[in-house]
Amino acid sequence: MEKIYGYNGKIAFIDLNKEQTEIKDFDPIIAENYIGGVGLAAKLTYDLLSDADYRSLKINPFSELNPLIFATGPLTASITPSSSRYAVTCISPLTGIWAEATSGGYFPTALRRSGFDAIVITGESSTPKYIFVNNGNIEFRSAENLWGKDSYESQDLIKKALNDDKLRIACIGKAGENLVRYAAIMNDEGRAAGRCGVGAIMGAKKLKAIAIKGSNTIEYADKALMKKTADNVYSALNASFAPQMFRQYGTLIYTDMAIVLGDIPGYYFSENEFIVERLTGRYLKELYPVFNYGCAGCTIQCGRTTHFEENGEVTIVDGPEYETTGTFGPMCGILDFDPIIKANHICNLEGVDTISSGVCISFLIYLVENRIGLEAIEKHISDVKIEDIKWGNAEIVLNLLKNIIRRKGIGDLLAEGVKVMAEKLGIDPELAAHVKGLEIPMHDPRAYLGQALSYMTCCTGANHNRGDFFNIDGDTCLIKGIRKGDRFNITKRERDVIRMQDICSIYDSATICNFTHINLPFLTKLFQGSTGIPSLGNQNKLMEVGERTNTLKRLISCKLGTTRKDDYFPNIVKKIFKVGGSQGADLETLEDNLKTYYEIRGWEWDTGFPSEEKLRDLNII
Repeated sequence: MEKIYGYNGKIAFIDLNKEQTEIKDFDPIIAENYIGGVGLAAKLTYDLLSDADYRSLKINPFSELNPLIFATGPLTASITPSSSRYAVTCISPLTGIWAEATSGGYFPTALRRSGFDAIVITGESSTPKYIFVNNGNIEFRSAENLWGKDSYESQDLIKKALNDDKLRIACIGKAGENLVRYAAIMNDEGRAAGRCGVGAIMGAKKLKAIAIKGSNTIEYADKALMKKTADNVYSALNASFAPQMFRQYGTLIYTDMAIVLGDIPGYYFSENEFIVERLTGRYLKELYPVFNYGCAGCTIQCGRTTHFEENGEVTIVDGPEYETTGTFGPMCGILDFDPIIKANHICNLEGVDTISSGVCISFLIYLVENRIGLEAIEKHISDVKIEDIKWGNAEIVLNLLKNIIRRKGIGDLLAEGVKVMAEKLGIDPELAAHVKGLEIPMHDPRAYLGQALSYMTCCTGANHNRGDFFNIDGDTCLIKGIRKGDRFNITKRERDVIRMQDICSIYDSATICNFTHINLPFLTKLFQGSTGIPSLGNQNKLMEVGERTNTLKRLISCKLGTTRKDDYFPNIVKKIFKVGGSQGADLETLEDNLKTYYEIRGWEWDTGFPSEEKLRDLNII
């Protein structure tokens, strides 16, 4: 194998059926064309799946054929600021199409030093197992005693069993075990690979956890160049306003700004004005002891731990973050931190996406409050009273969340996501707030039409991290080559949305935190210093990698059923507000922007597929 800098140079393919591992060299051509992280995982997935596999996965995404991939990139856990991050991918059990999630903490650093650039898991164990990666050696261990344990306890028990407190572990809680379709993978206590249901695929494979002990050293092509560039990035971050605010108040610094801009939705996307002064980062610090922390090597330190006291006992809660506060707060008609913090901790313990779970609960409340589908809803209710399902009832929200995790009563229906909820209740599907089956986050598409277009076209469905255009028009970050403009008009800036999506894909392939918003001149130097690959040191070639990765992910989703008709918003979020920060915003105007987007991307308007010409231009086929 030719020398490959910036990587471990190995990929582990694990077959859970046979409990066997095959180690393969990492092809340098794939490194050049897809970098690592989500790009590498997309390429591995595409190469693994046959047409017959796609047909099987369309019917059952819980099939043992579904490849679950953990991956890092050539900047992960390097001197690059905020680079302890990993990607996990699969075919989503929630949406049925491409799924990806990323997480920070210290587990990514261990994965990077494991000796592997990616761990590809197929098959399904007959009994609960966990995988122990010990400096390049992979062992299968029984997880019978861990099944039914929460994510925190599971990590503690594995560390005790292996007699090593320094192990880094990614695991699932009961939500993943019970195949909640938006279950998360948890690591380092409250860090979550949260979206798309990646934790449910671990549950289907009866894989409770991956524990890693790694000390492999990565050899870089030009460490001096990396250090010089990293120093410049540090200086730029320290001079920037947003990172300083994150350090002070975490992601909740945005709550005040969001309500002014109409960006934080309330009452299941039906309102954009309500009182949020008691849901800000500042107010959280006034009420509780709150401490900030960062992932390994992080300079931003946006993480919070909140010391929450109840009945004389103190619980250290990882969070709450902005998205969690939005979904369990205003979306459910709750304007008080106590129940939000409780819900946050339950989600951390049992491994469930806070966005999807909160949106599903608020959808149910919306239906009951508006007396829609009551007869069908009552058929699913067993241990809650329908008259208690109402805005602001914190107790019912927490009970519904626990029932989702246990798949008990109506929680079993909510665990399927809003799209299936609407189908099974026999109500208007236009009331289900999702794109491609993925629940819409707490950045309302009416607040930024650039973000709306990004939601519509994202390969996973509505995902604010796969193209955070709200940061551009919200003036909270500046990326060279992407124009800020009127947030209610994206015409002639469709290419800017595409560029933002492609840059975010590069971040997630690197893999680094996109809160840094590192510009291309720095990124190319970091890649050049890490890998020495000439094309990754060229800005145009690097952007081509981002385009190639997003195009391949779109192709995978199209093979699983995505069409142009799926690039749309349901009517529930098309209501035009007459007041508030998003007053007058009209999502119906985006159809022409979508056509322009397709033309630039080289996607076929009739089918939604990337054109064969585009696939050949990008060397995908």
